[in-house]
Amino acid sequence: MSVSFHLCQPGRGASCGACCGLYNFRDHSRERLTERLGLQTDTFRALPPERETWHATAVSLLEARRAGPPLFPAVRVCPLLGFLDAERTRVGCLGHPKVTGGQDLRDCGVYHAELCETFTCPSFTWLTDAQARLVQAACADWYLYGLVITDVEFVRGCLRLLEWEQAGPVDLEALVGNPEALAAMRRLFALKETAPDRGTHAAVFGRFTPDAEGEPVSRVLDYTVLGARTAPEDDVVLCLGYAPDTRAELERARRLVREHVTVVAQALTSPAP
Repeated sequence: MSVSFHLCQPGRGASCGACCGLYNFRDHSRERLTERLGLQTDTFRALPPERETWHATAVSLLEARRAGPPLFPAVRVCPLLGFLDAERTRVGCLGHPKVTGGQDLRDCGVYHAELCETFTCPSFTWLTDAQARLVQAACADWYLYGLVITDVEFVRGCLRLLEWEQAGPVDLEALVGNPEALAAMRRLFALKETAPDRGTHAAVFGRFTPDAEGEPVSRVLDYTVLGARTAPEDDVVLCLGYAPDTRAELERARRLVREHVTVVAQALTSPAP
C-alpha cells in the first residue's frame, strides 16, 4: 500500500506543510495560521537569497515565537514555511530552490536540506492511492487538506463508517466523480475545522496529546467513567479532537458524525438527475 503521487504538492488546490510544524500550535485555527504564514512569507520574500541573511532571520523568528510555544515541543516548527503563490492558496518551503530561483536555502530552517529532500510522510505508506486522491479532491485547499491527509485514522474511520452505512465497499472513484457525494464528503472531512462544542482543551490535537517529553500520544475514551459502550463512530470522534466528559457530550459528537456519513451515503445511492 502506497500513494503514487506527491502528497505535499499534489496540485488542484491542495498542499501540505504539516511536517514543517504547520499545525503544531495550541491555536491552529485557519485564521491564526494564515496570519503566521503571511508574516513568514512577507519576511523572506523581502530578503535577497543569501544564506547568512536567511539564517539570521529564521533565528530571529524562532526567538520571537518563544512567547507562543508549540503544542508538541518534540516536533519542530520551521519558519521557512509560507505561501508559494501570489494568491496565497498554496503552502510550502520558501527556501526550496524551485521557489528561490535556484538557491537552496532549506538549511537555514530547522531541518537540513537533505532531510527535507528524503523525508516521506507516513501517510504516503499508510493510505491507498484511491484514499489519497479522494482527500485531494474533497479538500482542495491548503488548510483542510493538510489536516486530513496526515490523519490516516480519521480518513480510514470516515470511510469505514461509510462502508457500514452502505453495507458494503465504497467505490472511491465513483465518489470522486459524483459532485453531490464529493461535496458531502468534504463536509464530513471539514468537521476537522467546523465541528462544534469541542471545548477548550489546552493540549489536544485531533487524537493526540503531548506526554511529559512533548511526544504525541494517542488519546482514548474512558468508557467506564462515561458510562458508555464502544461505538463505530468513536475513532472519528477522537480524531476530531473531542474529549467528552459526559455520556451526553459523547452521544452528541457521535450523532454529528453519523449525520454527515449518512448524507454522503444518500448522495452515492441517489439516482442521477
